[in-house]
Amino acid sequence: MSVIPEVINERKLWVILSSRKTTAKVNELEIVKPLVEKLNEEWFEKGDFIWAGRFDDGKTSMAIFDATEEKAKNYFENYSKICANSLDVKLYNWDAMPLFTILERIQGKI
Repeated sequence: MSVIPEVINERKLWVILSSRKTTAKVNELEIVKPLVEKLNEEWFEKGDFIWAGRFDDGKTSMAIFDATEEKAKNYFENYSKICANSLDVKLYNWDAMPLFTILERIQGKI
């Protein structure tokens, strides 16, 4: 088996759900935003993609990306450190994630 199919087969879709902590201040979020943008730019420069966006509630966001488990956990570790004071964050493997159930729970907390 060639290397390329092996690498492709190891890649999975991942989802990060982020919600604003009740203790988060608006200015903390303004500090976090450029740091997350820089992290995403570094991700893009490596040839990877990430789609991210906010929900209408203004408190919850979701990022979807394709990566090996190792790269996903590495990205999430960096993201978590950046957001530790202002956002609650969770990483899910898309295949293992009941998306609508989780979104419903998040909406119920808001």
